[in-house]
Amino acid sequence: MTLNQNRNYSDVTAMADVAFSYAPAKIILGGEHAVVYGQSALALAIDRGVRVAVSRVSHANGPILRAINLGFVGEVRPDPQGQGPKVLREALSKLRELIGADAQDLLITVDSDVPVGCGLGSSAALSVALLRGIHRFFGRNLSKENEAELALDLEKIFHGNPSGIDHTVISAGGLICYKRSEQKLLIDHISPGRKLKFAIGMAGQHAGTARAVSALKERSRRHPDIYGRIFSTIGDVVEQMKFCVQEGKLAALGELMDVNQGLLNSLGVSTPKLEALCSIARERGALGAKLTGAGGGGAVIALVDDDPQYIVEAFQAAGYMAFATELEKV
Repeated sequence: MTLNQNRNYSDVTAMADVAFSYAPAKIILGGEHAVVYGQSALALAIDRGVRVAVSRVSHANGPILRAINLGFVGEVRPDPQGQGPKVLREALSKLRELIGADAQDLLITVDSDVPVGCGLGSSAALSVALLRGIHRFFGRNLSKENEAELALDLEKIFHGNPSGIDHTVISAGGLICYKRSEQKLLIDHISPGRKLKFAIGMAGQHAGTARAVSALKERSRRHPDIYGRIFSTIGDVVEQMKFCVQEGKLAALGELMDVNQGLLNSLGVSTPKLEALCSIARERGALGAKLTGAGGGGAVIALVDDDPQYIVEAFQAAGYMAFATELEKV
């Protein structure tokens, strides 16, 4: 299903002018969780995403979000007692605060082909797409810096205190190496030596990034030296992954993905379903496989050097939703 500006809305009257926008989903190639502790992470935008159409409506008391496909179908308003997911109602309230009174009479229609709650950056893609669409509708300039700053404000609604990597790579596109410390933020744009292709299998929605990060933080407090060494080792793995990506050494990259997955498992963020998906991928010839995102559910990415459809079909045969994807932009 796609966005259609001619849909018949019973309770609002859209004006003729419509602005369209898009933001891609993302995957974490390596370094999730450790990035919260000052280590590097690799992330890339993929060829799935969120599409938005913004139009003016009369007496909306909004903005109003119409979800065609966003994990649910229906209408959301910034009403604490209204319909739709609470987090979306809160996000619309924040959006109205960020944009100002102009956002009051907007109808925002959203169509997404990104599974929700599976570590693929659906909320960050929605945040960026909303900001792009609204600014385009009003003819306002939106620099990359302002886009990232505003998207972070929205992401905090969804994820509490996010690392910032999701909305950053979604805003930038392509592949980045991301490292955040108390003093500064380093973002390095990476040019892969070869196209990166993946099969992605869904283990089901995770319990939430904020919850996963909080639980891991508590475990690391109990064993600070051990967990600190694991985070540092993940950082070392990511630096080697970065080299392999740039040189097009996909076999070595896949091996490092497997190492990263083992370290994530030791941190307690993997699950039996995620491990099963990794095993299926490796048995079918994947160069490497690991979870992506917060873990505790979510998705597995499997790197291939040819056609990912064989692994997609193996995931599906085992009862998992799956699809193939590749780097959104090289």
